[in-house]
Amino acid sequence: MVPEPIGQATPDKRPGLVLPLQILTAGDISRLARELESLEAFFEGAALKGAEVKAVPEASLQLSALNNENQLNLLHSEDRLRLLNFLSVVRAKAPLVHVSFASDPKTDFLMKLVSWFRSNAHPYVLLQVGLQPNIAAGCIVRTTNKYFDLSFKQHFAKSKAKLAAALRTAQ
Repeated sequence: MVPEPIGQATPDKRPGLVLPLQILTAGDISRLARELESLEAFFEGAALKGAEVKAVPEASLQLSALNNENQLNLLHSEDRLRLLNFLSVVRAKAPLVHVSFASDPKTDFLMKLVSWFRSNAHPYVLLQVGLQPNIAAGCIVRTTNKYFDLSFKQHFAKSKAKLAAALRTAQ
């Protein structure tokens, strides 16, 4: 089953929103949604006081990247709500890829990995990163219907017979 596109076109024919590479996981999506909700509460509070807000409070790097990538203005309530709706749809429908590593991967590597998945699988793929020190090196990739063991442990297990033969000849 091919996942349905998320946010490619809105009913009013505006183009869909883009998910920047800095946003990697479902946890990032949840944090951004909470940040947007608190930003919305800030603006509602300012409106109740009758104060005019001319600048957005400092946003996280991920929210700034999301905002800049989609060329939206967080001073406008419609743009904030559009982002919030987009994030809720992504959280509910985006494909999730679980990747387990032997050690904690660097963010740059995860960004390259999610870039590959988003260009080759689906534009809104999210990662779930896990640690399994017993795989030694490499990774294990799982989706809802596929499992790929690309670990050194698996490679070593496949080569056990070769290793045993090499050890016998060395004796």
